[in-house]
Amino acid sequence: MAIKLTTGNRIAETSSKGNQEKWQENGRWFKLDMFGYEGLTETVTSALLAQTNLAELGFRYVPYRMERLEVHGRTRNGCSSADFLQAGESILTLADLLRKGAGPNWQTQVKRLPNMQAKIGWLIKQTERLTGLKRFGAYLTALFEADMLFGNEDRHLNNIAVLRRGEAFDYCPMFDFGAGLLSNVRDYPMDVEPKALLSQLRAQPMNTQFVRQVHAAQAICGAQLRCDFSREDAANALAEPLTFYAERDRSYISDRVMCCVQTQYRKLKK
Repeated sequence: MAIKLTTGNRIAETSSKGNQEKWQENGRWFKLDMFGYEGLTETVTSALLAQTNLAELGFRYVPYRMERLEVHGRTRNGCSSADFLQAGESILTLADLLRKGAGPNWQTQVKRLPNMQAKIGWLIKQTERLTGLKRFGAYLTALFEADMLFGNEDRHLNNIAVLRRGEAFDYCPMFDFGAGLLSNVRDYPMDVEPKALLSQLRAQPMNTQFVRQVHAAQAICGAQLRCDFSREDAANALAEPLTFYAERDRSYISDRVMCCVQTQYRKLKK
């Protein structure tokens, strides 16, 4: 478990869950655990995404690894990922894309649409119009399916993005699953049965049940994500990241993660 020494400078990245400390160093992005075991969640999720058909679909994801970090005079858990941007590339979030390209009142337009399928369809159509990415619907559906699989409820429009190279666009590697697998122990306490907690999750950006959001996207684009991993694969992906956490918490974390993956997998397969 290598300890990364940092400058101690704080960079706060805003999300709908709060401010997460995140910084870049030596070609990698580092993120601290904020409300529980986000680093473990990112690491396990990326290991399991490697055993899906995302590559066959032509889409990528960001691989993460666990880190022990020395920050602000304290040793903290977190994770890191390689900077995937190539020379001349930048990330453009859908929040910025729509604000600049769909007009200042785009949110009002969406709210007036009659149902969730129409809202997701509008989001796909506008993104394809503004970027020229003809398969964005398939990309967004696969992203929603992955969020459902891992119970990630932090997919706001700043966590959906495209890559920009001058006037050209490409699909952004899928990133930021840290709010999944019941990692937020502030909102989802360790002493509550995981299945009871899973029933409370809300899918974003539509603020609804995961099943409803995924089915609405699939009605437009068809099912996309195929999961090829077993229960043993999930346990193996979890084994090393667990060692970064206090021994007293490991069984609780393991039970929560395995329950989440198995329960959400069954829902996704229906």
